[in-house]
Amino acid sequence: MAAVPYRLIRNLMLAAGVLYCSLLLEAAAGYPLDVQNSFLSELGARDQSTSLYARGMDLATGVLLLVAVLLARPAARAQRELTGLLISTAVFGLGTLFDSFSPMDCAPSASAACRAAEANGQVGVALVLHEVTSTLAGLGSIAMGVFAVLVLRKNGWGGPWGKAVAVLAGAVALTQTWLGLQTGSDVLTGNELDAPGILQRVSIALVCLMLGTVLPALRHALSQ
Repeated sequence: MAAVPYRLIRNLMLAAGVLYCSLLLEAAAGYPLDVQNSFLSELGARDQSTSLYARGMDLATGVLLLVAVLLARPAARAQRELTGLLISTAVFGLGTLFDSFSPMDCAPSASAACRAAEANGQVGVALVLHEVTSTLAGLGSIAMGVFAVLVLRKNGWGGPWGKAVAVLAGAVALTQTWLGLQTGSDVLTGNELDAPGILQRVSIALVCLMLGTVLPALRHALSQ
């Protein structure tokens, strides 16, 4: 990690982790959504008062991650696993960035009219775009978790701290996969989308923690 500006990249990742944690925005807004039956992305829906804040947080997260990836490129040349981690981080950053430009028109969990319009296909284009960008971000986060574990494993785990971060990264991959399978099955079968609100919020919290802790763990493991 000596070939890259470690402190700058660490701070970028930490800031991205905080900004991606839309649970903070949800709490600050007084929990405008039903946490059990809504997606956090509904905070960015155009009909919500939190829309500009949520989309701004996603935009900033994506930009910070892409800058961090560009700065960290020299360190990835030695290991394929590091290259995979950087690519997956870039995919996650791009998906999150695109999310900010493709919000839903309305929040289904907060409006019966929105749910009816969604069921009748009247918000189809906006919803499809949002699903595509969210899927891109979700796949990126899964790959990030997998590659973080692989890098730590290849470099001896990096002690107790590295092992803890590896467990965290594995939990990100597991919960994001579970979330993707659950929502994807509803979309593919044409069933009404049942938002797993608690699962998504747990998974987002894990992603935020991983963004803020993975770089110090990797540096410790690589320096051993």
